[in-house]
Amino acid sequence: MGDTSFYGPGLTVDTNSKFTVVTQFISSDGTATGDLTEIRRLYVQNGVVIQNSYVNVPGITANTYNSITETLCDAQKAAFGDQTQFEAKGGLTQMGVAAKAGMVLVLSIWDDYAVDMLWLDSDYPTPANASAPGVARGTCATTSGVPAT
Repeated sequence: MGDTSFYGPGLTVDTNSKFTVVTQFISSDGTATGDLTEIRRLYVQNGVVIQNSYVNVPGITANTYNSITETLCDAQKAAFGDQTQFEAKGGLTQMGVAAKAGMVLVLSIWDDYAVDMLWLDSDYPTPANASAPGVARGTCATTSGVPAT
C-alpha cells in the first residue's frame, strides 16, 4: 500500500516474469484452531522469496506494517478517514471463524462500465488529488480500463 517501487515491470516483484503469490493465515497460537491475527503475503520469483513491501502512506508510521493486522486496518482507516466497518463486524477474529467453517475461493473475470476498474490499479476516485491517502492505487492511467476499447 503506497509503495510504488515494489510491484510492476522491472520492480522488486517484476511483472514481466512469472511469480507466485503465497498467502499465509497466521493464528494467535500458531495452530489451525487459534484466532486469526494476521494475513501475510509473500512472493516467489525465480526461486527467491520476496517479503511484502511495507506500507508507505502519509499518516501511517513508516516501516511498521507489511502484513494485514487489525492494527494496520485501524491505522489505514484513520489515515484515509474511513469508517471501521471491518472491525465493527468482528475483524480478523470473525474472518477466521468464518474460514474455519469452510470457504471456497472464487475467481471472477469481469468488466466495469461504471468506473473502468480504476479502483483497482489507477487513481480513484478520479476527481480526487492523487497525492491524497488511498487515491493512488497503481500506475494505470485514469483513461485506461474502458471495457469498450
